[in-house]
Amino acid sequence: MFKAHHLEIIHQYVSYCVKKKDVSPTKFHHSTHPYSRKQSTFELLKKAEENLVIFSPRLLCLPDISVSFVEYSRIPLLDLYKEKKNDPNVTYVMALTGAYSLIYFSYGKRTLKYTKCTMSSFPGISFTEIDPTKHKKGKLEDMPKPENWDKLHWGVYKERKDPKRSSVEVGKILGVSYQTVLTRFREILKTCQIWMPFFPSGYPNYAKYIISLKTDYEIGLIEELEKLDRSSYVYKTNDTLILTIFFDRHLEIDSFLKLEKKGVIHDMRVSFPVDSSNIFYEKW
Repeated sequence: MFKAHHLEIIHQYVSYCVKKKDVSPTKFHHSTHPYSRKQSTFELLKKAEENLVIFSPRLLCLPDISVSFVEYSRIPLLDLYKEKKNDPNVTYVMALTGAYSLIYFSYGKRTLKYTKCTMSSFPGISFTEIDPTKHKKGKLEDMPKPENWDKLHWGVYKERKDPKRSSVEVGKILGVSYQTVLTRFREILKTCQIWMPFFPSGYPNYAKYIISLKTDYEIGLIEELEKLDRSSYVYKTNDTLILTIFFDRHLEIDSFLKLEKKGVIHDMRVSFPVDSSNIFYEKW
C-alpha cells in the first residue's frame, strides 16, 4: 500500500502531532521538510487517512469516567449494546465475545485512571520480543483530570475534539471571538493529549484483541508496546489494564500467554470485538 519511506514520513507526522500537540500539516512540513513541495506532504497525509493508516487526530482529556464489565453470556448482548450506544452518558462501548460480552465507559465515579494511544516505533519489534521485565517494576500514575475549567472550557473542548477544526468556526458556534477560543484551547492542551493511532498495514488488516490483565510492570509493558510498529490502546481501571492490541496474525496472542506463564502478567482475560462505538471516532 505504502512504501517504507512513505510510512516513515507518516509516522513522523504522528510523532510530531502527539509530542508537539500541534496537528498542522503545514507546520509539520516546514519543520521536517519531507518533500520540497508542501502539496506532496498534504497528499501523502490525506492518502494515509483515507487508507486508515492514520486516523484524524482527536483531543482527549480524562474527566470522571467509570468502567463497567459485563461477563460473557454465550451470545453477544446486542440489545444492551444498543442501549449503551444510545446512552448520552456512555462515552465508549464495546460489544465482545470471549471473556466479556460488554465493556463500557460512562460518566460517573472515577475508576478510569489512565488512557493512552501508544506512540509506536517504525520500524518496530515483533510481539515475541516484548519483555516488560527489562524494566523495573512500576505502576502507571493516574492521569490528571481537568481542574478549574469553566463552561466555556468545556464548550471549546467539545467543539474542538477535532483539533483541526478552526477557532473561527468554533467561535461562531459558541458566540465568542476566535481569540477567546484560541486562549481556552491553549489552556485545555495543558491537560489533554493528542490521540492519533498509526497502523502501517491499514486499520482493517489487523486481528483485534481486547486483553485485560494485571501486572507489577505496568510502565514496562507500555514501554515495550511502544516498540511495536503499530499503536495499541491502553486503559487502566483500578488495578486492571485493558489493552486493545492489533496483531498481524491470531497466533501472536501466544506472546501474552507466555508472559502469563512466566508470571509477568496475571488475571489475563481475552475478548474479541464484535462492534464498538465512541464519541471520538463514530465509525470505529
